[in-house]
Amino acid sequence: MSEPCKILDLDLTTCDKGDVNFTAQYQLRMKYTDRVHGLVAWFDTPFSNLTRPVMLSTSPYKKYTHWKQTVFYMENDLDVREGDVISGSVACRQSTNNFRELDVKISYHYDAPAGHTTFTNLYKIK
Repeated sequence: MSEPCKILDLDLTTCDKGDVNFTAQYQLRMKYTDRVHGLVAWFDTPFSNLTRPVMLSTSPYKKYTHWKQTVFYMENDLDVREGDVISGSVACRQSTNNFRELDVKISYHYDAPAGHTTFTNLYKIK
């Protein structure tokens, strides 16, 4: 539905466990006129210091692996037109109840001909 938008870039050789706590802004320009039901998230991990560098990608645009994308379904679908922009922020925090889980808060802002739509959804990644 849109071009991708990078929200986080980590160097796995130098990052620490606190780096999973972040807030980032995003902006998605729609490529089609259709209904948006959610956001898809994935990661790319380059192993570039190898003799033969390798890229592990879970992107929906790359070859299938056993790793999958994460889908953040919206509580409210959005009817969008080509060229429209959905923007907002993503806040990710390690869960206080289980260190292996993430709490994610995503805000959505969309200006449509019918008016401005804003809402926030909370998610738990287990």
